[in-house]
Formats: sequence, C-alpha cells, structure tokens
Amino acid sequence: MMNDTRATVKHYDVVIAGGGLVGSSAALMLAKQGLRVALVERRFCGAQASGVNYGGVRTQGRSAEQLPLAVRARRVYARLPELIGIDGELVVSGHLRLARREADLDVLDRWSAMARKHGVES
Repeated sequence: MMNDTRATVKHYDVVIAGGGLVGSSAALMLAKQGLRVALVERRFCGAQASGVNYGGVRTQGRSAEQLPLAVRARRVYARLPELIGIDGELVVSGHLRLARREADLDVLDRWSAMARKHGVES
C-alpha cells in the first residue's frame, strides 16, 4: 500500500504574511467579510513587536499627520472585547512631555490646540 504524501491543497482568497497587529487585524476584517484568509507567521502571531508594544494606540504626542489614525486605533481597541472576545490586555495610561524652558510651553500649547481638533484632550 502506498502512502499519499502530497500536501492537501487549500484555496484562499487572501494570504497575509505577518501575524502582528496589522496582519492580524487585516485578516480578521477580511474574514468577517466572508473571504477565506490564511495568516502565516514565522513563529507565533503577536509574539514580536506587536505583542509587546502598544505604541500604535498612543494618541498623546502624535504628529498632526498621525493623530487621525491613532484616534481611530483607540476606538478600535476600545471595541476589542466585542470584536475578538478579549480586551487584548490593553492598559490605557498617560504620556508625559516636559517643558524645560518657557519656549517649550509654546510648542506644547500648539500641539494641544491641534490635538483638541481631533478630540484628544491634553
């Protein structure tokens, strides 16, 4: 009796390389739209930078170009229990910027005014 050692062929609509924050999020949303998604990662999903760094969720101190996406990310993270059944162990804490001289206050005040336009209080 011969063993058939051929691999089972699987068909996917989308194959995503990288199981970090971006790859996993994309896979989840595509699967929710009914697509067949394969998510491949060298080791364990979320075990590299995405698993230890919630920097993408920070809104304080972001540039004007980054802030709209960071605000949107915070809204998504707030919905993690609804989306994936767990809170992702996210702990919202502060972000500290210090003014060492009077001129630094102007920079911080300008940033704060810009951030307020995006709904971020500082």
